[in-house]
Amino acid sequence: MPGSIEGGTALTFLVDTLTYELNESSAPIWCIIDSPGGIINQGFAIYDAIRMLADSGRVVNTVGFGEVSSMALCILQAGTKRYSFPNTQFMVHQASLFTEEEGAKEVNHLSDEVTELKRLNDIVLKVISDRCGMDMKQLMRLSKKTNLTINAQKAKEFGKNGLIDEIIITLPFLKRDG
Repeated sequence: MPGSIEGGTALTFLVDTLTYELNESSAPIWCIIDSPGGIINQGFAIYDAIRMLADSGRVVNTVGFGEVSSMALCILQAGTKRYSFPNTQFMVHQASLFTEEEGAKEVNHLSDEVTELKRLNDIVLKVISDRCGMDMKQLMRLSKKTNLTINAQKAKEFGKNGLIDEIIITLPFLKRDG
């Protein structure tokens, strides 16, 4: 899954993954992620698909390489096992509101958008907090200060359980079961 997470990315991922699931029911699914993040709702479509497959007993491993930021980091957390290449950079930060040329907005509309953005931000941070074993309040404090950027080794040590389970240093990792 390269690039920004948006509607087309989510749809392509879902179609490809479900097609693979129908044709290769015993092999693990590997979700490779190199993304600066993107639209939260489309990211949750991908996250939910991975969790549904994993919850049904399917092994769906996630692998981060290059950049895994924002919503992409949330998606990485959905994996049965979470892997990373050695030089991957991870970033946690507060959700942002991006709008295209939508013209003037009334205060009420902006207030509604901010409320929804806060709600989505809390869900993203809860997913990350639950999986890495860090207190939600601590993660919120860290993400509010700055764009928290860390390398693969620091990601493995993040919280009680890490943002990743293993750093990949050899290519035969794909031949392992699960």
